Amino acid sequence: MADLAVTQQIIQSLATYLKRDPASITESHHLRDDLGLDSVAVIELLFEIEDRFKIQIPDQDLVGLSTVGSVAAYVQERLASPKAAPKSATKTPAKAVEKPAAKAPAKSSTKPKSKAKAASPPARKPAAKPKTAQTAKGKKR
Repeated sequence: MADLAVTQQIIQSLATYLKRDPASITESHHLRDDLGLDSVAVIELLFEIEDRFKIQIPDQDLVGLSTVGSVAAYVQERLASPKAAPKSATKTPAKAVEKPAAKAPAKSSTKPKSKAKAASPPARKPAAKPKTAQTAKGKKR
């Protein structure tokens, strides 16, 4: 269960946004069905929660945040272990960056040289233009 202070701050944010009494909002309320928030309003609410609690909510986590209680529990979990999520987020890009960086120099140092030689054909001189009938007539006069 989420910390009461976290829940109250989230309820207060919702009440301010919806211009409703905070007492009329409970943890069991569904953000869309019960409170009438559309997708834009949910995103705005989550931005405010990110600012208020100094956390970042990844896009893949948005699916599970459907009720006031689920948002409060999620925020409480993130506040309890703020280092857990950033580590997993940095591990994935680091792996993706390391592998191409190690492979890229080997590929680029050998293949472009051979491709450059094969791709550029030897230079040719333009073919001489054949003499036309007019040029031949002009010389005869």
